[in-house]
Amino acid sequence: MTAIFTLPRDCTFSPSDWEVLAPFWYPVAFAHDVTDKPVGVRLLDERLVLYRAGDGGVMAAKDLCLHRGAPLSMGWVEDGELVCAYHGVRYTQDGQCVCIPAAPDAAIPKRLRLTTYPVREQYGLIWVRLVDNGPVPFPEFDAWDNPDYIQIIPDSVYLDAAAGRQIEGFLDVSHFAFVHKDSFGERDNPEVPDYP
Repeated sequence: MTAIFTLPRDCTFSPSDWEVLAPFWYPVAFAHDVTDKPVGVRLLDERLVLYRAGDGGVMAAKDLCLHRGAPLSMGWVEDGELVCAYHGVRYTQDGQCVCIPAAPDAAIPKRLRLTTYPVREQYGLIWVRLVDNGPVPFPEFDAWDNPDYIQIIPDSVYLDAAAGRQIEGFLDVSHFAFVHKDSFGERDNPEVPDYP
């Protein structure tokens, strides 16, 4: 199945890279941060709004009101509907516009619908994928529900670096003695022995 997609405005990814990355699941927020107020996040340069609908489930949509382009993350949720802060335009859980307060008697076309995304709440995180082009395996973490383990969700860390450099930093244990000398690194133990 070929997915049709539009690159986000000011996208920093090449079209081919974005197309390859977009169908996968990514954690975009802590579940405890998505409460009764919409939350704005960014995934692969796409601005998203996350919010809890009337049934408590998390919804993900493009963070853009269809009326005047205001960020929906500045709005609120009322009676399970997402309300734009700019003109009060309301959207249902499936993204359908159902109310335009300035024109209460106007017929609202069915095509006036937000772009929504597959979303999943798992492991204390909110996960989103931007392109639904068929089944994609969700990351499995069986130990999460194992009573022999403690569920810990550490704080997020913002790193102003390319993804490859971030991964490299997590895998490169030789920097511990220098960068992490005040926490768990040992300045007098910089050598990295061979390990499998």
